[in-house]
Amino acid sequence: MSAAEMEFEPKIVAFCCNWCSYAGADLAGTSRFQYPPNVRIIRVMCSGRVDPSFVIEAFKKGADGVIVAGCHINDCHYISANHWTKRRAEKLWTRMKKLGIRPERLQLEWISAAEGPRFAQIMRNLEKMRQEVTADEIQHTRKVLAEQRRKGKSSAEQDETPQHETVIPADSSAA
Repeated sequence: MSAAEMEFEPKIVAFCCNWCSYAGADLAGTSRFQYPPNVRIIRVMCSGRVDPSFVIEAFKKGADGVIVAGCHINDCHYISANHWTKRRAEKLWTRMKKLGIRPERLQLEWISAAEGPRFAQIMRNLEKMRQEVTADEIQHTRKVLAEQRRKGKSSAEQDETPQHETVIPADSSAA
């Protein structure tokens, strides 16, 4: 057994929006629905606030799989932020494929606060995928992402998705 295999601790990083998917995870836990204990949940205010660099950093740190979970489309508490999330994920999948990283290691799901059983099932499915990820594949991912960093290609340069869309309301006092 190599040193890398001995240090290997399987983990899934889950970025969950505060309003829906985190509440779905909470419901799964309080209802005692079984899902893998190696899921590390990171609560974010909105899935639209999950910067691509967060996902890349999770893979650099050795995550087997990453999931970004948010409100259902057209049900976002921040109007259309989950549409941004979807576009970012699509760009990340394309980038991962180009780098030789399996795109299915990044999952995108829409989970409401009332979907505790669905949250648990998605985590179990993600765990099945995670079991196919080898220590060598994780090492390859880390190596490729480190090379990208050395070449000076930051996440911001790779992903040109605007961080904010500013909408200036019309001045209602103007005649």
